Amino acid sequence: MKKFVILSISLFLLAVIASAQPTGGGNPPGGGNPPVDFNVVFKNPFGVGNNLYDLAKAIVDKIILPIGGVLCVLAFIYAGFIYVTARGKEAQITKAHNALLFVAVGTAVLLGAWMLATVVENTIKALMT
Repeated sequence: MKKFVILSISLFLLAVIASAQPTGGGNPPGGGNPPVDFNVVFKNPFGVGNNLYDLAKAIVDKIILPIGGVLCVLAFIYAGFIYVTARGKEAQITKAHNALLFVAVGTAVLLGAWMLATVVENTIKALMT
């Protein structure tokens, strides 16, 4: 787990450094040396607004929810596979029941949190107008 965190942070920092592009500069009119100072622009990889709220919303909507949805579907398939391979064994059927219950609860939590956040967001937007 520690290696995964270090790798993730390293890849994020590499992406931030790679997205920095110098702007301006060039040779001044009449020749001579170019100016020493230059501007650095970081392009937003998500293409959303310039505040933390928009970035967090984009991360949740474009990364966490799609990955969570795929994992929920795979977990349901796994629970069904356990049912199919149980062959009437009570221990395996109990394991399959528990797996299905946990998958259903996890999916409900994922979708419920998204729904609650959307309702709160829409309520705040309605109050601000």
